Amino acid sequence: MSFIAFPLRFNNSFLRRTGEVESILSLLRLMAGTPGGSWVGSANFGVRDIFEKARTQPDAPKIATERMNRALIDLGIADYRVENIVKEVSSNRDVDEYVVTLVSTVEGYKTYSVALNP
Repeated sequence: MSFIAFPLRFNNSFLRRTGEVESILSLLRLMAGTPGGSWVGSANFGVRDIFEKARTQPDAPKIATERMNRALIDLGIADYRVENIVKEVSSNRDVDEYVVTLVSTVEGYKTYSVALNP
């Protein structure tokens, strides 16, 4: 599968390409900032609403993990899945930060992570 950079960028009239993992991690960042159900292409795309309720809903990271994985499947991305989402301890009580761990389903020992600040 060929991947393009997010946000879409041009390089000499062509879309700039990026690595597979980098594209998927960028896609996860986009999902974190998008409200659920707001994109017609995938009802599972978007978990911002879940993160907004995280302080009162203790299982929010698990729910966000499940929804992100369904969105990846909806988009035909089967070689990766979100393994978990962990809330980071932060000195700033106004902003929550999460670390998402992505795992390769082809090479299960390869994991990648990205910090989210939805």
